[in-house]
Amino acid sequence: MAKDKYFVEVLAADPANIPDMVLLNGFVGNSALEGYTRLYLNAVLNEYYEIPSEAILHTATASASANNPLETSYVWIKADAELIRKGKTVADTRLSFFSGPIQSGQAAANAAQAAVAGGPTGVQNCTQAPAQCGNTAWQGCPDTPK
Repeated sequence: MAKDKYFVEVLAADPANIPDMVLLNGFVGNSALEGYTRLYLNAVLNEYYEIPSEAILHTATASASANNPLETSYVWIKADAELIRKGKTVADTRLSFFSGPIQSGQAAANAAQAAVAGGPTGVQNCTQAPAQCGNTAWQGCPDTPK
């Protein structure tokens, strides 16, 4: 895992060959799984990703400040890495960002959830967002029941 260098020097050392990656922010810690690094998503440490250590391209510390009172870390990860999400508010989940059947399945699950809860337009059973935002009604959604 590359550390303590300016991230562009590491991630774009060859500007013609920049890897596909995902950037996460949190608190880096040891994992109970061999070959993994844990990234806690909150300061109470009850939600986290287990990240394959070899998938970590670079880390950088975000110093404590008024906007970030606790010192967190930025972690650049290979986009095709399979992460394990764990925590008290989520079921254990394996996921890859932006690729593969997991992403497709998650997109379908999100659409189904949006249909039940009311889609992005706020209309139940409408899962398509309007072509443009504003105060005009979008014709693609059914009328709301009165």
